[in-house]
Amino acid sequence: MQGSRGIKWVFAVVVFCHIALFRVTLATADPARRGKPIATASDSIVLLSHDSNCRGGDPILTVTGTQVRWYADANKKQLLFQGNTYQTPSLDQTTTYYLTQTLGGVETVPVAITIEIVELYLRNVVTTPASCGKNDGVISVTATGETARNPIYYSLNKGPAQRSPVFTNLAPGTYLLMDSSAAGCWGTSNVTVAAPPNPTISSVNTDDPSCGQSNGRVAITAFGGAGNFEYSLTGVDFNPANSFLSLAAGDYRVWVRDQDGCLASQPVRLKKSISLQLQDIDVKATHCGLSNGQIDLSRTLGNGQLTFSLDSVQVNTSGVFLNLAAKTYLVTVRDETGCRAAKSVIIDPSEGPAIGPIKLEPPACGSLDGRLTVSATAQGKRMYSVNGQDFQPDSSFSQLPAGRYEVTVKDGRNCLVHQIIQLGEPCASMVYMPDSFSPNGDGINDGWALFFPFTRLQLTDLIIYNRWGNVVFHRTNETLSNGAILWDGDNQEVVIGGFYSYQLRVQLPNGQSQDYQGKVAVLR
Repeated sequence: MQGSRGIKWVFAVVVFCHIALFRVTLATADPARRGKPIATASDSIVLLSHDSNCRGGDPILTVTGTQVRWYADANKKQLLFQGNTYQTPSLDQTTTYYLTQTLGGVETVPVAITIEIVELYLRNVVTTPASCGKNDGVISVTATGETARNPIYYSLNKGPAQRSPVFTNLAPGTYLLMDSSAAGCWGTSNVTVAAPPNPTISSVNTDDPSCGQSNGRVAITAFGGAGNFEYSLTGVDFNPANSFLSLAAGDYRVWVRDQDGCLASQPVRLKKSISLQLQDIDVKATHCGLSNGQIDLSRTLGNGQLTFSLDSVQVNTSGVFLNLAAKTYLVTVRDETGCRAAKSVIIDPSEGPAIGPIKLEPPACGSLDGRLTVSATAQGKRMYSVNGQDFQPDSSFSQLPAGRYEVTVKDGRNCLVHQIIQLGEPCASMVYMPDSFSPNGDGINDGWALFFPFTRLQLTDLIIYNRWGNVVFHRTNETLSNGAILWDGDNQEVVIGGFYSYQLRVQLPNGQSQDYQGKVAVLR
């Protein structure tokens, strides 16, 4: 697609063809032909693909039929193609093909199939500029080449399509004009609806009132438009001066008007100013000996956005500081006008319980004979708990399985302290298998062994695979002692060195079935 004048757009109309079925009857007195197939309506040639295309396309045409031939003329002088699917050369005009098929050894009369080539021309695009400050621009399109089956549709900015080539009530700006046809071909062009040049406000500089007085200032800078500018804060009374003085705090709208009466406006706010006051400070001491003190400065009054800091380290705009340790802090507040206030604030200390050494007695695998004993310091009566269970005065917990525990101590003021401990190891993690062995008969690491701290271990199943996934070793249902050899590297014959995958299932002393899998290296 080219510019708005002299544009040439090409569209294709996608319309499914409708070709009448025909019947071919073979009549012959030749006895040799008797009993041969006779063509019927079911042998007709039907175009299955589209019969319309965009100019310059090379469509793929598909038809039904048997031993189909494509000719360029009705007299069958120029054979173009044989077969049911024909990709044509580039087509620049509507083209008719003549098709036959061979039934019972007889070629049928030609059937004409016409492929319509659609070519649309955009002759002209005319725009009517919008008036100053109004949405009354117009885009009018003149195009030729549409047909009854291939009407042209128009749209702007990918909006709803319409048959009318005229768009009205348009604001100034550049639009994406799109033409499309029923064939699905489309084209685009950028079209600009002009407007008188409006003035543009490039900046509005303000000085907010200070100390609660009406001493604010607004200065306007503008460009564009036509001729000299006039300025206003009301939109009614205009004057050549671009600055307004002695203004109170509040919301304003500044206006600029050029000699043609075109307007530009922009809102502006002058902020109310007050004296910065650091007061009504809410201080909460720590509790239970933790760093949970709080300083709240949110009721501080100042000009505009306030910024608070604590010891010049923590900075925020909320004025609330949490999780503070007991100490003396310097709090500071600053407002948008640069006013600053500071004050020292003390957060008082507190005491809470503390957990000392915890004596751990791990359980045997599968047993509930683990035990832990907690030592702690606290004010008042001490209570103990593990894993959120009910508190008890006894600091010892027995009949525990191996696992992870959260120990909690509570003092007489209901202050809590927590500590995570690990009591023993899970049975499954106590089973160890080396990742390699060297079956070379030197008496060192000659077999792949299994190690565990139990009296015995029940092997349920062991399968070893080579790198191709073939099973090279298998054993089941055996009772093993610590250090027992699982595999000596043989499989009725010596296996080659390399990595072998294994799947091992055992029954732990606690009755739990546990699976292990991985790779073991045979070193030769």
